[in-house]
Amino acid sequence: MATLSQQDLKTLEQTRQRLFQLTNSILSLQQNILQSDPLPPWSSLQSLASVISNHLTSVSTHLSTHSPLLASLAVFPLPSYPGKTKEPLLGQLLRKKLEPGVEDWVAKGKEIAEQGASEEKSRQEIMELWTWAGMAANELARGHEWGGDFTQEEFEGGLENVVTGLTRQLNWEDDDEDEDEDEIEGEGKKEAPEESRDAMPLEQVLKFMMKGSEPRT
Repeated sequence: MATLSQQDLKTLEQTRQRLFQLTNSILSLQQNILQSDPLPPWSSLQSLASVISNHLTSVSTHLSTHSPLLASLAVFPLPSYPGKTKEPLLGQLLRKKLEPGVEDWVAKGKEIAEQGASEEKSRQEIMELWTWAGMAANELARGHEWGGDFTQEEFEGGLENVVTGLTRQLNWEDDDEDEDEDEIEGEGKKEAPEESRDAMPLEQVLKFMMKGSEPRT
């Protein structure tokens, strides 16, 4: 690879800073939990978790933006690097394969992402189902006669075949005739205006509501 430019070096430094901030936030949360007895208040944990989430978002966005540069880099130690005394750190820097624990995290993250995609698809299917259900319910509603005791389908099939669950036999024809007579009689009568009455005192209303005692006249 060609020599890194100043912009490339700046990108690497920004990567180091973001990872350093994320590491410090995680360590702060860990120490806060281990050193507190009982556990820290929920507001404190929520605040630290929010900070970690913001750092994770920042690191993820930075890595995605500069992925071509970071994927093409080749790490190797300089001759002046103390490889014997810093061998563990050198092994971590030159490691190309993820550690077993990290591999499990990556696999779990991919699984969660796939589940999220399937759940999003399920939500879309549910919305489509509700859209269909609304139109289907309207079509069924148009086939019924509303405002009465029976549907249009029950009228067409015969009221004597309707199972009402009542123990006594009902004569719907007589009821209809009585309703017609009431309507005719009602047309020739005029209701007398009610006599105005004094409003019941509030104290009597409350006493009736609480004790059920009759109001005093």
